[in-house]
Amino acid sequence: MICSLSALTKTALNLYIGRLMSEPIPESLPELLDPRRAVALRSRFEGRMAIARLSRLRPLLESTDGSVDYQLSFGNDERGNDTVTGRVMGELRLRCQRCNEQMVLPVDSALSLALTEGLDEAAALPDDYDPLLLDGRLMRSSELIEDELLLAVPVVPRHPEGTCEAPLPKSPTAERVGGSGREFTGMRMAPQIGTTVEIETDPEPQQAEQPVSQTESERPNPFAALAALRRDRNK
Repeated sequence: MICSLSALTKTALNLYIGRLMSEPIPESLPELLDPRRAVALRSRFEGRMAIARLSRLRPLLESTDGSVDYQLSFGNDERGNDTVTGRVMGELRLRCQRCNEQMVLPVDSALSLALTEGLDEAAALPDDYDPLLLDGRLMRSSELIEDELLLAVPVVPRHPEGTCEAPLPKSPTAERVGGSGREFTGMRMAPQIGTTVEIETDPEPQQAEQPVSQTESERPNPFAALAALRRDRNK
């Protein structure tokens, strides 16, 4: 009985070691990546990437400090598609368009891509894949991470509803006088005795504004055609 248990334990250990050896060890993404070769090797990549490296994302951010974590696996599915799956996780610092203060956007994005070399291949993909169009043998690996973060940024970044308010407009003409707590708008101060007062002459009368010609008033809004085109596409 002891020998049988020992043999089973040894067999299970060998299977476990064999499985570990068959699975690729995750490594950091190289600067340039050959996606087809990564698929053939069934490569896995895990690591951390500095946000400051992502040049297309930087203009959208309030701060480029920090980094994001990634996990990427290359391989094939049962339908023969060359695929990239994984996650991108981190935090992005944006400007809230409601309160005009900095906000933190948590990102935890799952990606599921299929390698394609043309629009026809991309159109034929199953719905559960987004196309990764290849333009040459090599690509910058940071683009995989950057694309997911760009998709996560809202068109109009805002704090969650009810957590911030728009700032109140400030009146540029109100003046607080003498510490009395009363506000006077556009008040003129009388000159003190003994001071020289400069009297302003009336400026030359301004010519009456010419009425807008019918041609100018009927000139179409340059954005009207764009708005109409978008409405037609949404029908």
